[in-house]
Amino acid sequence: MEDITPLNLEDQPKLFGLRYDQLVAILAGLMVSTQLYSWLEPIPFAGQDLRLDVAIFLFLLGPLYCLVTLHNSASQWENILNFYFASQVYIPGPDPNPTRFLLDEELLDFCE
Repeated sequence: MEDITPLNLEDQPKLFGLRYDQLVAILAGLMVSTQLYSWLEPIPFAGQDLRLDVAIFLFLLGPLYCLVTLHNSASQWENILNFYFASQVYIPGPDPNPTRFLLDEELLDFCE
C-alpha cells in the first residue's frame, strides 16, 4: 500500500521529540555540569558542598532552553498553561478531518 501521508516541510527534524538544537542544549548542559562537578574542588558553604548545586543549576539550563524555545509566540504559552490548569470537557463528535483515513479500503462486514 502506498503511503499517502502528507509531507509537512515546515516541521524541523526532531529526535526524541526535540529539535536538534534543543537536544544539543540538553546534552551540552549534562556534559558541562558533570565535568565541572568533577573538576571543581569542594566548595564548603554552611556545612554543605555547593558543587552539586552548581552542577544541577548548569544542567537545568538545557531543559530551560527547551521550554523557552518550545514555541515562539506568547499565545502558545497561554495554550500550554490552559491545557494543564484549565478544566476541559471533551465532547465526542464527528472527526474534524475526515480525509485522514483511507476511504477506499475494503472492510469486512461482521454480523453478531
